[in-house]
Amino acid sequence: METRFEIRNSEFLLMKLDYPERLDEMGALRVLAWKDEQGISQDFFSHNAWLDDEDLLAHHWVILHNKEIVAAARMSFHNDYQSIPHADLFDGSILESYGTGPYASLNRLVVAPGFRGNGFSALLDEARIQYAATHGVRLIIAQPVASRIKPLEDLGFLYLGKIRPLYQMPERQIYFMIKELANNL
Repeated sequence: METRFEIRNSEFLLMKLDYPERLDEMGALRVLAWKDEQGISQDFFSHNAWLDDEDLLAHHWVILHNKEIVAAARMSFHNDYQSIPHADLFDGSILESYGTGPYASLNRLVVAPGFRGNGFSALLDEARIQYAATHGVRLIIAQPVASRIKPLEDLGFLYLGKIRPLYQMPERQIYFMIKELANNL
């Protein structure tokens, strides 16, 4: 899947990557974009890249500008709630009224500081939601920061509460949201 678009006379490309293409670049972008954010661990973000085991199993989307990754996001699929990244930081019993998976989890959305404000987060969210809907997912889990709650609500996510902070971002509040996919295609 590739989508070309233009913003202020600059061309961009939204694409889903084939595994394990460009993981190191995405990990480096995460550090670049988040290292100076309020509430993060300076020790953790002193590394060159932020990658974890889930990156090897997940699906990844990027937005390229002049062949450089300027935004990225991942989504992983899960048969049970316990295998979702950071599931231990939120009371999964709250999900009982929604039934069981399969689940998709949206995470690691990042936009390079110089490219923020162009709607890249929305484009990456929509691409991941569409992909989940066409691959048998019933429920999508998101664990956003406060500034992402409203955009996700606009896409049909429901706010369910706060989760305990991640050790990488000990002073940054993370929230828990869910979206039911009614019609899998």
